[in-house]
Amino acid sequence: MNRNKQLATDFLIYGIGNVGNKFLLFLLFPVLMFFMEREELGSYDIPFEAILFLLPVVTLMMRESTFRLLIDSSDPSYRRAILSATLFIEGIVFIIVLAVAILLPFFFTIRYFPLIILSIYVYSLYEIYLQAVRSVYSSKEFAFINIVNSTLTILLVLLFYFVLKQGVESLFTGNILSRLLSIIIIEWPRRKIVNNLSIRAVKKEHIKEILSYSLPILVASIAFGIIASSGKFIVNYFYGNSLSGVLAGAQKYMTILLVIGTSFYQAWQVTAIKNYQASDREIYVSDVFNKYTLALSLLVLCIAFGLRSFPFLISPEFQQSIDLIYLYCVSTVFLCLAMFLEIIYQYTKQTSKLLYSTFSCACFTPVLTFILTKYFGVTGNLIALTIAYAYLLIFRYFQTKPILRVGLKKEFFFSLFILTAGGFFFYFLQYRAIDYIIFFSTALFSIYILFGSRKYK
Repeated sequence: MNRNKQLATDFLIYGIGNVGNKFLLFLLFPVLMFFMEREELGSYDIPFEAILFLLPVVTLMMRESTFRLLIDSSDPSYRRAILSATLFIEGIVFIIVLAVAILLPFFFTIRYFPLIILSIYVYSLYEIYLQAVRSVYSSKEFAFINIVNSTLTILLVLLFYFVLKQGVESLFTGNILSRLLSIIIIEWPRRKIVNNLSIRAVKKEHIKEILSYSLPILVASIAFGIIASSGKFIVNYFYGNSLSGVLAGAQKYMTILLVIGTSFYQAWQVTAIKNYQASDREIYVSDVFNKYTLALSLLVLCIAFGLRSFPFLISPEFQQSIDLIYLYCVSTVFLCLAMFLEIIYQYTKQTSKLLYSTFSCACFTPVLTFILTKYFGVTGNLIALTIAYAYLLIFRYFQTKPILRVGLKKEFFFSLFILTAGGFFFYFLQYRAIDYIIFFSTALFSIYILFGSRKYK
């Protein structure tokens, strides 16, 4: 299979895994919202957000090093050393976390404390295992384990909540057991990962190699969290929960584009790293980058004008979110393209260079967001986010040039044109007929590119 077909196949597989995972979990929450009290869901949501926040710190972002260091190595002894050293480091980190956590109940009252600690450990193990699956097994197993985990989560949560009457604890227990069972289901038949673990394989040089790759990503992810999340707190500070809900509503529909971008990112990681030594890598990467930009831009028009053409797709209480969707989607395009260029750092394992763009962006983004939100409301907030992601894209484009030169072709400039023109029509010419024309013409053009044009195969 040639690399373009392999990329398309991996994208489809990751897409099925990501969409299936989110769709299955999406089905669970309407049921819980119907039967659970608001206070019950709230008492789970805060610990859950805390767990997600702590995961990068507890794992030291070793999920990234696990994937990168294993994906282009077929040496069994090296794979054994990396897997063993990763779990050895994770074990030490968790012992430290546990030692600190044991002291917390003496100073604070923490509900569900044992379940929270167990969740952190199991979630961390699962995240690292997922990336090992991508490298040691294949993208099919990665997508499969995501869907298996989501299915088991639904079944177990419903079992513990309705049959065993565990209440809020059912959410913790269901998520913990679903991850452990998913690992067993994937690993038991072949045991490629378990059989590669050995304490004797843990070496100082491998620990250093893992941490030198993962720690810069950890620091960069914290800085990125400031960029992505500061706007929500600033909107809440100025306008309260009402407009924060409007912003959150727009974000839910933007997630469509982000899931597609994440799926492509995962597929492109595999293809790009495996083809790094190719003699035509600059031509190939440039070609993919430009076509990817065009695809994202067309998706923005389809999503934004499609939702405005058919407003019944948005619930009445979130109709105000429609005006924010276009700008939110444009910011997501810049983010996806910046993520594309991030993989160039992963080629050469120079992840420390990520810090320049993310830290500099994190320094000015909260200030810019505060000013624009104060004077232009939620729209100003999204303008600041769009500027921040555009800055990341431009910074990384020039910073990665010495490593790998990505050429900008007519598809890229055409994409900028249609995004600009689309913004003009979306915000200044608000006629339903124009919305229909743009939506259907963009959809037909996209179908032609996907199935009818040889150039974009």
